[in-house]
Amino acid sequence: MPTQSNLEVLNRAVARHNAQDLEGYLDMYDKAVVFHGFGRLKPGIAGLKQHFGDLWKAFPDARTATEDLIANDEKIAHRYTFYGTHQGEFMGIAPTKKMIVVPGQIIHLFTAGKCIEVWQSVDNLSFLTQVGAIPAFSRPR
Repeated sequence: MPTQSNLEVLNRAVARHNAQDLEGYLDMYDKAVVFHGFGRLKPGIAGLKQHFGDLWKAFPDARTATEDLIANDEKIAHRYTFYGTHQGEFMGIAPTKKMIVVPGQIIHLFTAGKCIEVWQSVDNLSFLTQVGAIPAFSRPR
């Protein structure tokens, strides 16, 4: 599938993510998708379904803003910013009612119009600090 078609699939998926349309978002992925960097999830689409279901319960206003897309053959690098208000428990962290802003990046590998493998890196230190799970660092004076 040409790079442009993969970009269209990804852009549709981001729009479905921002509308919190789980099935529409997951349509981008192959059922046996392999993901790296998401923590301990069930393999395949079931793991992503659980992850995003939990994420949207905790951050019901969650949205992702695309900062950069770089495509090369069947791979797309996606740099984004995640926004959401922490209104429910997430990963054992009680809701804080705080708006969080977390940068991240994903590399998607496509075959035949479906994403078959994902590598994700998120600024977890920033996330954990913003939700109060760890103390903010301060410079010594």
